Amino acid sequence: MLTWNNLTDGISLVKERSNRTNRLNSLIIEDHEGPDILIDSNYPFDDIDQLYSRIDAPAKLLCSHGHLDHTAHAFYHLNKYKTQIVCPIQEKDYLTNFEHLLDIIGFKKLNLDSKYRMMTKEYMKFSECEEVSTFSPGKDNFQTNHYKIESIHIPGHSPGHTAFSIQSFNNKSTPILFVSDIGSHPYYGDLNSNLTEYRNSIDKLEKIYLSKNYFLIPAHGNYYLEREDDFFERIRQKINKNKKKILASLKRDAFLSIKELVEMRILTPPERIFQPIKDLYYLWDGGMIFNHMRELLKEDEVQEIKGETFLQNKYKLKLV
Repeated sequence: MLTWNNLTDGISLVKERSNRTNRLNSLIIEDHEGPDILIDSNYPFDDIDQLYSRIDAPAKLLCSHGHLDHTAHAFYHLNKYKTQIVCPIQEKDYLTNFEHLLDIIGFKKLNLDSKYRMMTKEYMKFSECEEVSTFSPGKDNFQTNHYKIESIHIPGHSPGHTAFSIQSFNNKSTPILFVSDIGSHPYYGDLNSNLTEYRNSIDKLEKIYLSKNYFLIPAHGNYYLEREDDFFERIRQKINKNKKKILASLKRDAFLSIKELVEMRILTPPERIFQPIKDLYYLWDGGMIFNHMRELLKEDEVQEIKGETFLQNKYKLKLV
């Protein structure tokens, strides 16, 4: 089920009401002179059909990045409604080449590819797209007859991760800042994630947000139509809380591997682990721990013994 919230003339926030874990907030931008623009409208199939009962097909679907909670059903938009799929150029393979996706994210390197393949087929109902257009985040922009849609490159979560600033040409409507997955549950665990870039992207978006009176729309969870000046600081605090949990779990007299730290459930508590895919947390949590270890090494806080994979890397606190 979808709920529609009119943000301003011709722009709706469409929220998913389902039992899926990563329920999405999507933007629908009407265009009377061309296809309507959808941003991250990756819903269950019935909800996609409901969406097109209210808009004209074909549309243009902008993907903020390639992670499958945002793109798994792009093929359904394309095949059934002939909607053009447009994603960041860095992440086209996420939608078109699943085998390469398994490699660049890290599942193959950890021998978790069969488990992830099962999850994407059985639970996410993913299929590849036969045709995908691309854009360069931070360089290529979009527009409708009333709105300009500026892409903002915010890497770290993924290489092509993109936010969108949406403003009317006449400047009479409240501008909208869609920040995608810079939100309440920061994730930077893929092998091509980068924690330093993630932190820089938070700073970048915060500066933009504070420059105008924006509506603030993350891709998941709450959205904000009133000023929310501490939103980005809360994300920093959550990242730093993860760092503190890792530091509190390390020892000074013995090394612990990243695999052992994952199994201690210091980031994702046991009650939140979905048992059929629990092994995938070796990448999801392990990758985030690994990114923090990179940071801690630069800060001279830990010692490292490298293993064959990052899961086998071992760490201990440096002696004072």
